Amino acid sequence: MGFYRPDSGGEIHFHGRRIDDWSVARARSLGIETVYQERALSEKQPIWRNMFMGREPRTRWGLIDVKRMRSESARLMSEHMGFTSAAVHPDNVVTTMSGGEKQGVAITRALYFDAELVILDEPTMGLSLSETKKTLDFVSGIKKAGKSAIFIDHNIFHVYPVVDRLYVLDRGKVAGVYAKSEITMDELIDRLYRVARSGSMD
Repeated sequence: MGFYRPDSGGEIHFHGRRIDDWSVARARSLGIETVYQERALSEKQPIWRNMFMGREPRTRWGLIDVKRMRSESARLMSEHMGFTSAAVHPDNVVTTMSGGEKQGVAITRALYFDAELVILDEPTMGLSLSETKKTLDFVSGIKKAGKSAIFIDHNIFHVYPVVDRLYVLDRGKVAGVYAKSEITMDELIDRLYRVARSGSMD
């Protein structure tokens, strides 16, 4: 996301171009957004404030456009998050929402700002089974929106159903790359056991 720059052993390429002037602003300008494990939401603030925090739209007089933020949040909640109940409103405080709903806010926020790539850092951590399913549905929605995602997780049972390609990392090094169409869940689990024992997929 631009906070750390590549060291002498690393490079960042995006859409086939090497990016040298790396920064947070540069990452955002390229359309890279992150949904963090900690969710990075202001729990005491309403949904509409969280949706636009730090990137608030302005009126033609330069004032924060609260009316637009509320209406856009209501639309996003209905169209992208599936909230149709009148009880769920943009003015609801985030702390009243479930873990899966909070992840939905974070993912929807990323998509709203035209993310080309959404990086998900263990988005199902600490969620119940029903909340995990809801979050995985949100992840699938990224693909349906025509965007790309990197789903980082240690739970293969969460990752496998929603991805097209899998990268297995072992202590910072790539230990295997697989198209999901070419490997079953059981085969993948077997190879992960091999990595755990010997550090190799072979």
